[in-house]
Amino acid sequence: MSTSEQINELVGALAKAQSEMENAPLDAQNPHFRSKYATLAAIRNATMPTLTKNGLVVFQTIDTADGGLCLVTRLAHTSGQWARSVYPLPTTSKPHEMGSALTYARRYSWAAITGIAAEEDDDGNAGQDAAKNGAPPPKRTRAEISEVANRKRQEFRDVTKDLLQIDSLTALDRYEREVLTPEFMAGLGQIQWSVEQKVGERRRELEDWQKAAEKEPTDEDARAEAEMRDEMIEHIQQTATEEDLLVWRESPDFRSDLASLPKPMQIAVRRAGATKLETLQKAAR
Repeated sequence: MSTSEQINELVGALAKAQSEMENAPLDAQNPHFRSKYATLAAIRNATMPTLTKNGLVVFQTIDTADGGLCLVTRLAHTSGQWARSVYPLPTTSKPHEMGSALTYARRYSWAAITGIAAEEDDDGNAGQDAAKNGAPPPKRTRAEISEVANRKRQEFRDVTKDLLQIDSLTALDRYEREVLTPEFMAGLGQIQWSVEQKVGERRRELEDWQKAAEKEPTDEDARAEAEMRDEMIEHIQQTATEEDLLVWRESPDFRSDLASLPKPMQIAVRRAGATKLETLQKAAR
């Protein structure tokens, strides 16, 4: 966050605006995870009239920083005073992914710089109502915080399982187009970037499958591949904890070995891993 040299008039105007503004209505729902969030339009409609009334304006532009793209959000006052936030954007050449990331960044940056809540699990409405009555906003209990964290982890696991079932680039493109829409991705909150990373990894794996399928394997290659498949499945079955399984699955050695196998063998290894992971998670409950 950076500001103009003086911000006294900006702060005074923003304080007055915040006393009049309501949190944005949660007008969209993530159909996959059943969580609610406010769209960018809802956030803008909830803030602009009051900001304008108090001589304030928000504008957002795309710029470059540290060799990458970023979203710059500026809150300015008619006095010339301003405050600015910078939100780094992911590096991607795909318009769908960039559009999703930009929508997410605009929503959160706009809500943050104006001080309103735009997600279901932020306890924003209760906090703002309490603030208007002169009381401190209520704090979430440790159990409530843990529940939200657990839900987010489960959401990530659900998407990961979906990706494991996708076995072609065509199917992945359709999944991104029909399920991972910009609105859907924006509703994921903090886990959006992890999901995008998983989608990218899956795409690279599918591309490797496609390249491998174009080669004519020899009998010796087939035997070596079958041995590697069996060794990987045996390693999975002998893994004692969920953490050990996840660490191994994310290791460069695992990814390299898996990518070298034919597509049917990769599917067999991945299914064995998914089954083992589910077994370990049930045992830990």
